Amino acid sequence: MHARTVSPRHRTRLVAAAGAAAALALSGIAFAAPANAAPTEVEDASFTWGLNGYAQKGIFGPWTFKDLTGDIEYLSGATQTEYVTAVFPATSFPANAPSGANPNAIKFTEGTGTVDPATGAAELTWDGSYTVNAYPPAFNAPNEIYADPQLSVAADGSGELTFDFTIGAGIDMSGNPFDAVEYGRITLATFSAGSISGLDDDSFRLTPDFEGVILNPDVVQGQTTTCVAPSKAGSWPAEFVETLAADPAGASVSAHFYSTGCGGNQDLKPALPIDIGFTAEDGGTTEPEPEEPAAGDINVTVPEKQVEPEPETGSFGWAWASEDAVSLGTATVSGANFVADGTLNNVVVTDTRAGGSGAYSWSISGQVGDFASSTSSFSGGYLGWAPKVVSGAAVAGSEVTSTLSGGTGLSATSVLASSNAAASATVGADLALVIPGTTAQGDYKATLTLTAVQ
Repeated sequence: MHARTVSPRHRTRLVAAAGAAAALALSGIAFAAPANAAPTEVEDASFTWGLNGYAQKGIFGPWTFKDLTGDIEYLSGATQTEYVTAVFPATSFPANAPSGANPNAIKFTEGTGTVDPATGAAELTWDGSYTVNAYPPAFNAPNEIYADPQLSVAADGSGELTFDFTIGAGIDMSGNPFDAVEYGRITLATFSAGSISGLDDDSFRLTPDFEGVILNPDVVQGQTTTCVAPSKAGSWPAEFVETLAADPAGASVSAHFYSTGCGGNQDLKPALPIDIGFTAEDGGTTEPEPEEPAAGDINVTVPEKQVEPEPETGSFGWAWASEDAVSLGTATVSGANFVADGTLNNVVVTDTRAGGSGAYSWSISGQVGDFASSTSSFSGGYLGWAPKVVSGAAVAGSEVTSTLSGGTGLSATSVLASSNAAASATVGADLALVIPGTTAQGDYKATLTLTAVQ
């Protein structure tokens, strides 16, 4: 494993663009290379979530989490340090939240399914349920019951989270009683490409969609669809909110999940990040029991042919060609966006392997986490690259463009270079960043993780 933290240069200045616009000083990128893994069955997968910032503050205090069943535990924000999120505007978690230094959350365990640790692609299910109530008991507000989550995420980070969801009996906003409603399995979160961050060999984080999700105005009244940054106008999945709004039981709580204004508690409605943990199962196999011989059988045992392969020699490794910081400089205005570019430090691959009984190959991939300043952040999916082979025998990976340019961005794992033989090479990439023009001024830093597979 090769790891290096880069100390960037910081610059902030004002430039003119249809008035005074803040130029963004983008700092260097830190690099690390973890161990590698492959798609695998998992055991004891965990799922940790705090719903949204609104649930951490509420109108009359933090929402109540109760009546846990199955493989689930409650994490109190006042004491737990396992589920940690940045405060608004990086997420919807409010600063100085009454829930505590960290969000109140629930944690499902013993989940089963498959995960590709190299990309975060996952198909996972959990058993259990928990109940939430947003109001004190005197209001007779209905319980919200979340049961048996199922997660489906593709390698690019797109996917969805579903629950069996129920609204308990209660009193609506007009004081009229209503019966409990079981909605069945419904989508509570969707994920766009680039939603995965913090991917390593046993965990990753997912950021649900919210901003820009527009509801049907014939079903849901009063949605605010435009806000000025850092506020975000949007909604939890339309399927979820519109289903709730269509009957009195769901309508009593549906406004907790979409923007009905800008600023204040409205900034707390986007869903908080979801943390996924997992442990790879042992892939060993069991030898079949031999059959008992019968009369008339003729048996012979053929041993494995022993072939002495040519001894394997040489080694594989990679290193940075330069210890200089990688800087994208100061972003400039381009239409409605900010843009910046730079050059990745070259990666020198040394592969002298020979002999042995197998074929040799290698591949180096990269993924970028979120860019963050002291007060704000934006997705690593806004960064793209154009890989190149500087020298040697290798194949450059495909160009990846910013999600604002219609690409998948580097928040999803992307190949830098590869070879189908034992071959040394020097590879690199041109970096290009496209971010919204509404991005807050500041010096930002992200971490690029390189993964070498051989």
